Amino acid sequence: MQQHWKVTDHIVVAVSTGIDSMVLLHQLLHDVASTYRQLTCLHVHHGLRAASDEEAAFIERYCEQHEIPFYMKRLDLSEVVAEGRSIQNDAREMRYEWFDRMMQELNADCLLTAHHEDDQVETIFYRLFTGKSTRNALGMTPVDVRRGYRVLRPLLNTPKQVIQAYQQQHDVPYFEDVSNASNAYVRNDIRNRILPQINENAQLQSAQLLKLKAWHDEAFMLMAREVDHFIERFVTTNAHSITVSRNAFNGLTYHVKMLTLDTLLRQFDDTVTISERTYADWFQKLASSVAQTQLLHTNQWHADIVYDKLVIMAPMQKSIDTYTVQVTEAGTYRFGHYTVQITDMSALPESELRIRARQSGDRITQYNGHHKKVSRLMIDAKVPAYLRTEMPVIETAYGDILAVGTLYIQQDYQDVIKIQFMGDDIHEK
Repeated sequence: MQQHWKVTDHIVVAVSTGIDSMVLLHQLLHDVASTYRQLTCLHVHHGLRAASDEEAAFIERYCEQHEIPFYMKRLDLSEVVAEGRSIQNDAREMRYEWFDRMMQELNADCLLTAHHEDDQVETIFYRLFTGKSTRNALGMTPVDVRRGYRVLRPLLNTPKQVIQAYQQQHDVPYFEDVSNASNAYVRNDIRNRILPQINENAQLQSAQLLKLKAWHDEAFMLMAREVDHFIERFVTTNAHSITVSRNAFNGLTYHVKMLTLDTLLRQFDDTVTISERTYADWFQKLASSVAQTQLLHTNQWHADIVYDKLVIMAPMQKSIDTYTVQVTEAGTYRFGHYTVQITDMSALPESELRIRARQSGDRITQYNGHHKKVSRLMIDAKVPAYLRTEMPVIETAYGDILAVGTLYIQQDYQDVIKIQFMGDDIHEK
């Protein structure tokens, strides 16, 4: 048994009453009882089998006999079953939501599960053949950190047959989940049918997948280091946005690109669910000649190509529609994500100004007396498309444009008009 806890730790064990978790509980009680401070048992009642009530009553009695604090959670999976969906993912999410709450309430340090070496082989096989092997660890790890506590798998390097031998030697009571025999679930099909058939061939060994995991872990670690190095050199991050050098990103290999984006997006979203196909579309656009385009906008983040950058940012709160601000006296005015400061109205050509959004046909007068479209001014300055409607245009009552955001102020009025962008000034970086 791998022990990753301290003698001062409060450890919590998740017990299903199957052979694996009951053997783990027995070992904690009788073999390593001096290695922790407190032991608590959690049991999840899924309510899907007739035997569930009997199992729950059994583990409650067992814990009472051994003076182990015991807590049980009944899950309501009726809606999932009624909709004909697979219950495995939903049940796992519900279990861990409850585990999170209980670990906090108990002020516990470690949650122990009874995953063993055979479970590890099944997990590797499952991730390989479901396409989940290139952006994550190939299998389970002995230790995970989760929301203020550690998840430990002390039996992860222990084969199932060793667990079975321990159960027989110590006569550990347990319940056999009859649903484990059904191959309707993918995991069961891998365990009951596919892996045994592989092992029946004298030239094949499913345990070789463990060697593949070790190789994969090392390769994944090297790629993660490359990602960290890339981010350090070519990524600029602040509270609201991430900017990535487009040219440098295009020089990465395919899988390092995916791992880089997964790493960056996790700064805005705990769970990154972008498909590999979507990423491939992004890579194609980033490598093309397109100057600006929207890649994907979610409630948590926006990803856009902005000239020579890939920009990932929190959604900007819409604060501008089609309103106009009338200015008749000196002061500071807010327009969208900009502040406009007028220090001296008497120095301006008129006693009243307007602050508004850009309109079609707007032109400025350049220092050489020539005119230039405001739209071209923004393009030349590489202003992101999503910021162009936010940029204030200051004009006189007769339509003479005195200033355009942070890009232009008529030379005669640069001392009395000050404009500042209050958000992430991406186009000036």
